[in-house]
Amino acid sequence: MKTRNIIDALPGYAGEIGRWLWMMEEVRRYTLKTVHGLSQEVVDWEGPAGDENSIGTLLYHVALVEIDWLYFDLRGVPYPGPVAAMFPHPDRAGKRLTPVRAVPLHVHLDRLERSRKVFLADLAGMTVEDWHRPRSPAGADYEVTPEWTVFHLVDHEAHHAEQMRFLRTRYRP
Repeated sequence: MKTRNIIDALPGYAGEIGRWLWMMEEVRRYTLKTVHGLSQEVVDWEGPAGDENSIGTLLYHVALVEIDWLYFDLRGVPYPGPVAAMFPHPDRAGKRLTPVRAVPLHVHLDRLERSRKVFLADLAGMTVEDWHRPRSPAGADYEVTPEWTVFHLVDHEAHHAEQMRFLRTRYRP
C-alpha cells in the first residue's frame, strides 16, 4: 500500500480553510503519538537539571494558546465559562510557563481534544473572505487574520511536540 502524502481538506470547511485545519489536525496526531503511553513520571519530568518545561506543562500550554488566539485575537471576547474552566492556571509564571504537575496524561489529552473541538466549531461556516479579514485585538499593536493564526498554531504545536519528543527520549529515572 502506498503512503499518502496529500493534504486533504477537513470536511465541512471551505477549501483553503479546510486544508489549513487538516494541517492542525496532522500536527495534533504527531503530538498525540509523541506522548502516547507515557508514565506520570515522564509527563512531569523537567529535564535532568529540573529547569525545563515538562511534557505536561507543554501540553497545557499548547491547548491554552490555541484557545487564547481564538478568543482574544480572533473574536475579541473573554473565554466562555466552560472554556475558562478548562484552564485553571495562567500561561506564565514570570518569564517561564506555569508548571503544571501531577495532572494525569489522560486529563491533558482530554483538554487538548476539547480545546480543539471548540476551535474547529468556532471556525465552522467561516467564509474565505472572513478567513483573510484582519482583526485588531483590543490593546494589541498588531493585526491578525484567522489564516495567519492557524499557520502560527501549526508551527507552535509542531515546535512544542518536538520539545516533548526530546524530553521523552532523554528521560532517565
